[in-house]
Amino acid sequence: MRKRLIILLVFLPAAFLHGREEARFDGKRAYGLLKKQCSFGFRIPGTPEAAKCADFIERELERLDIKVERDPFRASTTLLGSDVQGVNIIGIYQGDNPSSDLLALSAHWDTRSIAEKDPDPGFRETPILGANDGASGVALLLELARVLKKRRYPGRVLFLFFDIEDSGLPGQAGQWCLGSRHFARSRLSQYPVTAGINFDMIGDRDLKIRPEKITLALAGEMAEAFWRFAELRAPFHFSSDPLSIGIMDDHEPFLKQGIPYINLIDFDYPWWHTQEDTPDKCSPISLQIVGNVAVEYIFERWKKLQNNP
Repeated sequence: MRKRLIILLVFLPAAFLHGREEARFDGKRAYGLLKKQCSFGFRIPGTPEAAKCADFIERELERLDIKVERDPFRASTTLLGSDVQGVNIIGIYQGDNPSSDLLALSAHWDTRSIAEKDPDPGFRETPILGANDGASGVALLLELARVLKKRRYPGRVLFLFFDIEDSGLPGQAGQWCLGSRHFARSRLSQYPVTAGINFDMIGDRDLKIRPEKITLALAGEMAEAFWRFAELRAPFHFSSDPLSIGIMDDHEPFLKQGIPYINLIDFDYPWWHTQEDTPDKCSPISLQIVGNVAVEYIFERWKKLQNNP
């Protein structure tokens, strides 16, 4: 796998490897952002550790002169209790073009309060650190915000950091993704998203991202266009061969509102919901690959929108 990653970096298109250094997606920087989140400990909603992480995300966005809004909400879950305080963090990037297009880029920033998939029964009631399941998507979003700002992306972008995503149990469909459900229910009138990309578990050092069935069923046109684009640029790490399952994630509440919203997730991750979801299972190279593809896709999508208004 390491050999394939090196080959990929050598043969990346020139658009990825040239231009001003500060405007390139930096996988090492993204990995540092991943580790920083993990340094706070378990980011379980409503805890002091979560509060530290929320402050960190807000500071990183404000450093880029991106307007930040916190959207608090309360939720009831079997795992966390009957009255849990959550907070979505919204970064608003206006660009230089007053277009009606509003692209959302999202990830969840909370971590799970139990490790029910751990092979050791003694750890199954303990929380997870969530290096990949949580921190990787947040790290990628923060680095994307920096790159889009440096490259003066002309369109409008919402950077959405959702809380209380990882709060459900099997058979409890209504208790997952509570932050994104809250946003889709109460904030779309203020922020009329036209399309979106959700990033979840995209730091796996053995990376392979395939479309899942909910994305294909409800955002098929966007999904097909994205995976064609991604396969050409990172054929070892993106495959249009679909997963056999649908994955309930933060894209789904938007899809139910008729908004095309794709989910990038590497679900073949053996440390999912275990104590072993730690930074050493993630890779700056994986973050670099996903970040490169995402940046170029976002700019390519904008060009197509301008050519086909």
